[in-house]
Parts: sequence; C-alpha cells; structure tokens
Amino acid sequence: MLLQNESFTLLSNVIPSGWNDKAVDKTEKQTKKQSFAEVKSLTTKYITNTSVVAALLATITFAAAFTLPGGLSNDASDTGLPIFARKAVFQVFLISDTIAMCFSLAVVFLSILATWEDLDFLLNYRKTSRVLMWCAYGTTSVAFGTGLFTVLAPKILWLAILILVLCIILPFLSIIIGEWPEIMLRCRLGRQFRQDLARNIYSS
Repeated sequence: MLLQNESFTLLSNVIPSGWNDKAVDKTEKQTKKQSFAEVKSLTTKYITNTSVVAALLATITFAAAFTLPGGLSNDASDTGLPIFARKAVFQVFLISDTIAMCFSLAVVFLSILATWEDLDFLLNYRKTSRVLMWCAYGTTSVAFGTGLFTVLAPKILWLAILILVLCIILPFLSIIIGEWPEIMLRCRLGRQFRQDLARNIYSS
C-alpha cells in the first residue's frame, strides 16, 4: 500500500496542471475503493492474530498480579501484603500490569464484536485494537522491567537499571521499526509525501 502512495504522489506531480485535479480525484477514489475491498479479506486473519496475542498478554499479566515480585510478607502487622508494597517502583509495576491486562481484555472483547462484519465497525476496530495493543504491549514491557528491578535493585543495582532501561526503550524501538517503511517513504518523497492518503490506507 505504501507503493501505491508513492506512485500516486509521483504521478500527481507529472500530470499537467489542467488534468491534475481530475487525475488526483480518480486515483484517490480507486485507491480507497481497493483498500475497502481488501478489508473483509484481511479482517478474519487480523482478528484471529490480534485476539490470540491479546489473550496471551491478558493471561501473562493476570498471572503476574498474583505472583508478585518478592512474595508476601509474614510480619504480623503486614500479613498477606506484598513485601515491596511501599516501594514506588513496585507500585509502578502494579499500575502498568493492571493497565496491560485491562487493555488486553478489551481487545479480546472487541474481537468478539468484530464478527458482526459491519464495515464501519471493522475499520474502527482495527484502529482501536491497534492502539490498545500497543498500550498493552508497552505497559507489559514496563511491568516486566519494574518487577525485575524491584527484586534485583537491593543486590545488583546495575543489572536492575539495565533491564529497566531496555524494557522502557523496547516499545519505542518497536514503533520505529513498525513505521520504518513510511519513514523511508517520507525521506524519498520529501514534501511530495501525501499524509492524508497514507492515513486512509492505514485506517483501512
């Protein structure tokens, strides 16, 4: 689809000015029509893959909430409470783990509704589920890093910091890798790049 964007942009700049508007409108309509036609054929596979990954993340984060880093306290005053309950990094672990689980469950629920095969809902589902999955993925990574940091920091601080930094950087690095084709297209086309057309392509 990015190649269509590039071809359309280059074509619109070489067509004479008198024909440019008609060519742009015709090409853009054809691109949108083809994009919409591909939605239903891709939706089944997309829903299956997304729901499986979301269910896996939900299972992992749910289990992590009941297998707390450091275990539970045996003190008479704090019986049953997590040992690191008062540490800020542990609280970040709990918050990020909860967000990841909730967003993952939301995607699983939306994947059930997506079987309605309503076109408008499917388009909205793909955009919404993508955002939710990125958030779930990022907060899961943060939860993993903060959980290990809580356990390792008292004994091996440098390793705990290294793991935490890697876990925080990973979601941003993944976004860059995922957007790399569009980034390269922007570099090749410069000011000729059509962001509005790219948005229509990605939304479909």
